[in-house]
Amino acid sequence: LISIPLALLASIAGLSLSGSTFNLMTLGGLMLAIGILVDNALVEVENINRNLDLGHGLRESVMKSASEVAFPEFVSTLAICIVFSPLFMLTGTAAFVFVPLALAVVFAMAASYVLSRTLVPTLATLLLSPVAHEHAPGNWFAKLQLRWKLIPILGLVFALSLGAVAATKLGREFFPETDAGMIRIYARAQAGTRLEETARTFADVQREIRTIIPAAEVGFIAENIGSPEPVNLAWVESGVIGSFDGEILVQLAEDHAPTASYVARIRQMFREKFPGLTIYFRPADATSQTLAGAAQTSMEVRLIGRDGLGNAEIACELMARMRTIPGAVDVALKQVRDLPSYYLEIDRVRALQIGVTPQDAATALLAALGASGTVSPSYWADPVQGASYTVQVVAPPVNLTSLEQLLNTPVRPSAGGDLVSLRSFASLQLRNIPANIDRTTLQPTTTILANVQDRDLGSVYRDVMAVVESLKPRLKPGNRFDIAGQAQSMDSAYSEMLGGLLMASVFVYLVMVVNFQSWIMPLIAMGGLPVAISGALFALFVTGTPLSVPALTGLIMVIGVSTANSVLVTSFARDRLLEGIVPSEAAVEAAQTRLRPVLMTATAMIVGILPMAIGHGEGGEQNAPLGRAVVGGLIFGTCATLTLVPFLFATLARQRRGNSAREETAPTSSSLAAAE
Repeated sequence: LISIPLALLASIAGLSLSGSTFNLMTLGGLMLAIGILVDNALVEVENINRNLDLGHGLRESVMKSASEVAFPEFVSTLAICIVFSPLFMLTGTAAFVFVPLALAVVFAMAASYVLSRTLVPTLATLLLSPVAHEHAPGNWFAKLQLRWKLIPILGLVFALSLGAVAATKLGREFFPETDAGMIRIYARAQAGTRLEETARTFADVQREIRTIIPAAEVGFIAENIGSPEPVNLAWVESGVIGSFDGEILVQLAEDHAPTASYVARIRQMFREKFPGLTIYFRPADATSQTLAGAAQTSMEVRLIGRDGLGNAEIACELMARMRTIPGAVDVALKQVRDLPSYYLEIDRVRALQIGVTPQDAATALLAALGASGTVSPSYWADPVQGASYTVQVVAPPVNLTSLEQLLNTPVRPSAGGDLVSLRSFASLQLRNIPANIDRTTLQPTTTILANVQDRDLGSVYRDVMAVVESLKPRLKPGNRFDIAGQAQSMDSAYSEMLGGLLMASVFVYLVMVVNFQSWIMPLIAMGGLPVAISGALFALFVTGTPLSVPALTGLIMVIGVSTANSVLVTSFARDRLLEGIVPSEAAVEAAQTRLRPVLMTATAMIVGILPMAIGHGEGGEQNAPLGRAVVGGLIFGTCATLTLVPFLFATLARQRRGNSAREETAPTSSSLAAAE
């Protein structure tokens, strides 16, 4: 136990040197490390006690134990560090989130191994009693792995685990949804709606929201209506386009019902009472915004290319088909293409005759409409408050209630002369123009937004990609689809982690080949991994937890710890085999001797990870899949380590010894010739 805080302090020092901070991920990594930090020290102390039981002196027991477990502890520690290497291969947002967690574990494990080689033996020499302690042999458990019925039982458990996962199609998501008590809604009225009309609509929406959420659970509700002009001086990130849209931010009180239930009810309210509004829910809390990146929803399907008419037709069909996908909600077009505007057409011949230039007309209109601040803003610095304010002179709104009044705007010719009315040389036309234009690598982009409800992100993403693939043949050359948001980040992270995990497994195998000097022993040590992996997946299935990057991180931890425990059993059995013990007895003795350290290590880690698996507390949902995968994997993996691994060792070692004996006793051709 003394080595745990020291290893954690060493890990914190390493995190500080790497530029990391205390956050949910680094603290989660330290919590994850606590369970496995006892591994090296516990194996060392337990082995010292075993040698004391055999009648050795205290100093001799410490030295003998240190030499016996140095190799398996080094291999197991290295295996755990190697299996975390896939997290360092992540890119983008996932790398910023999960690399600090991996660093916390790797630093702690390295410190733990150093302490188990230095501090733990020293403290054992000073504190342990040299008196031997009798322990029950535990042969009933040690011989269990040699029974022929074991393989069908473990095979059945493995098949049931994977079958249950396959039957339910275990869902996928990028990161577990956290209940931060915040709701962020984007709402858009008919393009061109005046600001005061939009504000009245938002007031109606807010009243309906307050009927859904009890007053005691509402912290505050804030509205941001209309785009800031001329610039966003507050530097508040917003998706607002113009006077016809805005955002509503709802902050719930500390004690509130699940936010997801309110989101579903508010979404239903919009469909029933405000069908004319285009709405979608945006990432509200800091974690969701970080994972979403620049995307406004969970998924963005971008249609990129210069074929405007063709892409618009495909986008409409794509939206219609996405709305039929189960779980896909808030399907909307990000761009507004039908903003009504007035186009001033100047008769240049007539304007030249009366001495008016287009610049004169523009100056008069900007002054009348109060839009001059966009072209040449004027500021007044308040000497008392120390703040600057935009100053604009506008015509009285009561004098601009119709187009006829606007056409009567006086224009002063720059060349001099009397004022002339705007209608004397110009006319107004109503046109629809885009309110916002997005580009990707300078190419026009049409973006379809979508969120997910009552279904995992991976399943919805798979269905959306099927629709996208069916529409790709209709694209003209030079046009393409692109996916953004959490869906794309999830897909990239899964590919990188699974590929890295496969590579890490190969590295672990090669490291054990070098240390065992055998191609078979590493396979025996890794023989329990399929059962451990199935246990992790089964735990996710039982708890209804979709697969996610934290869950994959827990799977990585399961692989590392299961391999480490199996190395302890396999290395001891191999040493006994080299001493001349028959394979079956070596396997029995290995299971009997390593029973206590393996069970104690697994139990300590399960107990240490349970708070994370429960997911209690604010933000606890983030790392709960990791803890659940670890608990399930360790329960299954520990059983496989103490039963299946010794069984495989006894079977393969017996077969190999039998082959060697037959080769030694087989008569050669020369001996047969001599006998003749």
